[in-house]
Amino acid sequence: MSNKRYASLAEVRKKEFLGHPVGLWALFTTEMWERFCYYGMRALLVLYLISTLTDSNPGFGWSEEHANKLYGWFTGLVYLFPLLGGFLADKFLGQHRSVLLGGLLMAAGEFCLFYTEFFRQHAISTITFESAPAAFCCFMFGLFLITLGNGFFKPCISVMVGELYEKNDPRRDSAFNIFYMGINVGALLAPFIAGSIGEKISWHWGFLTACVGMLLGLSSYTLLRPKFLGTIGMKHQEAERLESDDVQVGKDQEQEKKVTKNLADKPKLTKVEIDRIAVILTLTFFCIAFWSVFEQAGTSLNIFAKKETNRQVPSVVGQNVPGFLPNQDELDAKIAMNELRTNLYELVNSLEAFEDDVETLPATLKNSIFSRQFDEAEAKVDELEASLPEEEHKMFDNNLAKVRSCFEAASFSLNKANEARKKVGLDALELEVDDFDDAYQKGLESHNLLLAKVEELLKEKEEELKDADEETVLAIREGLEKDAIKAKQNGFLAAEKDAIDPKTAIYTFPTTWYQSVNPLAVVIFAPLFNLIWGFLRRRNLEPSTPVKFGIGLVMLSVAFMFMVGGALHSVKTNGNAGAYWLLFTYLFCTWGELCLSPVGLSMVSRLAPERFASLLMGIWFLSSAVAGYLSGYLAAVLGSGSNTVSFCFGKQGGLADFFLILALAPMIAGVVVFMISPLLRKMMHENE
Repeated sequence: MSNKRYASLAEVRKKEFLGHPVGLWALFTTEMWERFCYYGMRALLVLYLISTLTDSNPGFGWSEEHANKLYGWFTGLVYLFPLLGGFLADKFLGQHRSVLLGGLLMAAGEFCLFYTEFFRQHAISTITFESAPAAFCCFMFGLFLITLGNGFFKPCISVMVGELYEKNDPRRDSAFNIFYMGINVGALLAPFIAGSIGEKISWHWGFLTACVGMLLGLSSYTLLRPKFLGTIGMKHQEAERLESDDVQVGKDQEQEKKVTKNLADKPKLTKVEIDRIAVILTLTFFCIAFWSVFEQAGTSLNIFAKKETNRQVPSVVGQNVPGFLPNQDELDAKIAMNELRTNLYELVNSLEAFEDDVETLPATLKNSIFSRQFDEAEAKVDELEASLPEEEHKMFDNNLAKVRSCFEAASFSLNKANEARKKVGLDALELEVDDFDDAYQKGLESHNLLLAKVEELLKEKEEELKDADEETVLAIREGLEKDAIKAKQNGFLAAEKDAIDPKTAIYTFPTTWYQSVNPLAVVIFAPLFNLIWGFLRRRNLEPSTPVKFGIGLVMLSVAFMFMVGGALHSVKTNGNAGAYWLLFTYLFCTWGELCLSPVGLSMVSRLAPERFASLLMGIWFLSSAVAGYLSGYLAAVLGSGSNTVSFCFGKQGGLADFFLILALAPMIAGVVVFMISPLLRKMMHENE
């Protein structure tokens, strides 16, 4: 009597849905949730890193340059580790165990990113190993776990898709396109769900949402695997044992195992296998030019969407849609102006206290600050510090530190206010002495109201504090003052939000939503590309795999030509470039991706010798590793702040020259691929 627990390979291939083995749809679902996990995190990563500690949704406070560099290293390792994961899967674990291990590691990594917030929230300066070691280490460890988990998961699940089909099965390319749609359904949902939660509620809740997505993927894989995938992805001895304890394995499967064993026993690669491996390695190299530009979606394009693009829509579109914020940029400008008044009061107050100690405060210092010559003022502070006798340094250090702190806060608030005003078309604040005096008076009034509120709260506790010592009273006063400041800020925000007329409000949608354009376009256009390739195939006109690669590279080049126009438009509109620039860019990026990525996955699974299948899939992802690092490095060195390259449009062109470089690189690579495609096609030996 049979104790069969797992379906055999023959049975798995016979169970079909929509013309493909049902196992394909099981892997589709698993990959969809895994990509939801990864792209949910990717949408938030750079935005989280560059958000300051004073933002309403605070982050690490890093510069764009440092955030882009970390993104480059992270993305590079995400695609480098599949080389190690593929090797370990082939040699020891098998694809099945590697998928489970990889998914668990990724979920653990996302949880570490979520838990970072509980260390970060106590930080008072930019998050580094020196300033907040617990938060920094927790975050970096989380990123490491994600890269390691992806290394086990990514190559193995792709190999399992290939195992569902015979080598010469004409449905193989179509299967990888369907599987690729699973990737993009997850990538489509992630920015809308995890991105909106992270950007509009709190970054760490967005990371936790990505973690939940990975756990859902592992659950679906575990439930669907025994019936619809059988022993696919397992080592042969284990597969034979699980298929049947006392029933002989089917003849077709036994034959296939013999063929596989014979292949594994061969000491040398054949000439055909060597040629095919050479084709895989050659096209892997050219993929670097594609992915290093394509991955700008997580770096320069993400920051461009946040800072240089108009994300506002009329209330008729947005007022009933979750994730939209009414007049957020205008509200940010008012909040920043309110902060500026408070900081100016603190600055003037600290200067006057310092003047009492030093007798004569250099007039040039105060005049520099009041005329908004911040660089000059900072130099004057340094000059003043240097002029003090060495024996008096300790005496004045506290007051001097207060001046510096208040000066930096006022400078930061003014820049923040101007950035927010620019977004809503308001002129920059050019504050003169009278404006500063007016702001100081308003700050003083606000301070006096705050003190009065604290005294009122203390009076309510008079009976409770009558026997308390001075230290206890001081601690309670500080706590009440913090509560009063928070209540004042909340009251200000509530009053400003209540002043917005919902009938005329403008809504700002989350930056992360732009990252859903690419996967949405894949879902829409992947079936169309399938139809086009099928139509051409039936007429013997279908382009070869290398030619499809060349078309993909040219499409990517056209995509970034749109970004050149977008950068120029951003400069012209003071940081309010039209949404259509990014939309067209992502659309052409998608068309290029559909010509290259699913076709490449299918090519590797078709041409790679079976005993090196996972390893070569890992090498295929190696191109994305190099490209991932380059994407962050290029954005950091050529497209971040003062590092922005300038050779054609000049500094007045903003990021136009940077995007022009990103357009030229894939165009050159595409032309080279077109030139060598006849040779590559011959080396593929597809007729054999």
